[in-house]
Amino acid sequence: MTENQPSPEWEKLAAKLEASRQEGPLSPEEEAYFDIRDTAEGWQEIASLDTAAAWQEVAAKIEHTHRKRCAVNWFRVAAAAVVTGLIAGGAVFLLKPPRHQPSTRTVAQAAGSHQVQLITGSGATVVLDTATQFREADGTRVAAGKNSVSYQAAQTTDAPVFHTLVVPRGHTYKAVLADGTRVWLNAGSRLRFPVAFSGNAREVELQGEACFETTPLASKPFLVKVGDVKVTVLGTEFNINAYTNNTFITLVSGKVKVDAGALAKELSPGQQAVYGQGNMTVAHVNAEQFTAWKEGLLIFDNESLGNIMTRLGREYDYTIRFDNAAMQQQRLGANLEKSPSVMEVLILLEQRANVHFMIDQPKRTITVKQHK
Repeated sequence: MTENQPSPEWEKLAAKLEASRQEGPLSPEEEAYFDIRDTAEGWQEIASLDTAAAWQEVAAKIEHTHRKRCAVNWFRVAAAAVVTGLIAGGAVFLLKPPRHQPSTRTVAQAAGSHQVQLITGSGATVVLDTATQFREADGTRVAAGKNSVSYQAAQTTDAPVFHTLVVPRGHTYKAVLADGTRVWLNAGSRLRFPVAFSGNAREVELQGEACFETTPLASKPFLVKVGDVKVTVLGTEFNINAYTNNTFITLVSGKVKVDAGALAKELSPGQQAVYGQGNMTVAHVNAEQFTAWKEGLLIFDNESLGNIMTRLGREYDYTIRFDNAAMQQQRLGANLEKSPSVMEVLILLEQRANVHFMIDQPKRTITVKQHK
């Protein structure tokens, strides 16, 4: 294995970061930097890195941050750039006890090519990776971009036109429907809806998970169909999670009615209905825990490691493997910001659980091992 010697620029940056360690609490980015630096036996243990090219990228990010004069401490940006630059540059981390980190193989490619897609009324598929505008057959105007899509309905008596929004693993997306209802779709979800609402109800169909903020309209209730479950709303905020055989409906504000065949329950704020295998239960929960994902937060409250890793695999688009299936039952809690890099999230989880993660980036797999 060839070894790269650090450049003077890297040493200067490291010195500045070390000084910031004395100034107060560390950000997650700073923690990631110091964890990696502390567990490696010096810069010579970071191999396969073009230090000159990586430094140019980091320096450019620091300079750009200075020009913007953001409120965020620029040392944090620099630290994040160092970690990101090492990973993106093809670094192999030789991480050792006592403070171990998720191991990662050389990055050979970017995260998958799957993008958010919109299936239009004609059956055409539009990839939502750039700004686009068009009119549907009924005259509805559609404006879409990389992060959201919105609809402006036309006055028409034409037959309804339906769109299907497909959000793959590793992505989230926001839709503003024709009535003003806002919908946040989580990774691995689909929403089918009319581009303009007509008739006596506003009905959409969901697979996966979404958080809704509906526009009040007493004469035209909002309906969400999820498999055998139908949620009726008059104007409220709620979350539906239907990734598994159980459907979770969590009410933040307002009131909803949950119907599943002969079973029906009305929810009040802070209640959650769970339907599965012909049964429905209602319990009081912390609703924010179940809607925090749309704010970029990961909240786990005494959650099993198996469920946590299933969620991370879906939201970051990785396949999860456990060396020992019994480890999936380990429970832990955490309140984390959702970092763009899964590695930073795994670093924080390792600090809370007796586990070690190995990342195979080319295969996009994460293996969970017992810490020795």
